[in-house]
Amino acid sequence: MNRIFLALAGFFGATAIIFGSLSSHALSHILTTHELDIFKLGVQYQMYHTLALLGVGIWLNHHKNRFLVIAGWLFTLGIVFFSGSMYGMTYLGLSNIGTAPIGGLAFIVGWLLLIVAALKYK
Repeated sequence: MNRIFLALAGFFGATAIIFGSLSSHALSHILTTHELDIFKLGVQYQMYHTLALLGVGIWLNHHKNRFLVIAGWLFTLGIVFFSGSMYGMTYLGLSNIGTAPIGGLAFIVGWLLLIVAALKYK
């Protein structure tokens, strides 16, 4: 499972850099300032949680814990739903598809499960 999370962290990290670069160069001429802010928020949250996913993958190398596994999947779900929603609303012009709150909740529960995993660590 740790290899999957490490691979996902690599993928999400690379795409966060690509999307961040797009927002600074190509999209700054296409999107409004407000839309660009929303897009950049998606990039920020994607990168923050990519690093969290990387940490989960590394931690799983040393300690197998179901709370870590669930947290890793929640971070993945959060990136797809929250950041994906930000990208879809701005770049693709989709109306609010309602997945951002689900992604945000996934992020929060993932972080709470890291607390549980830490407290149960022996």
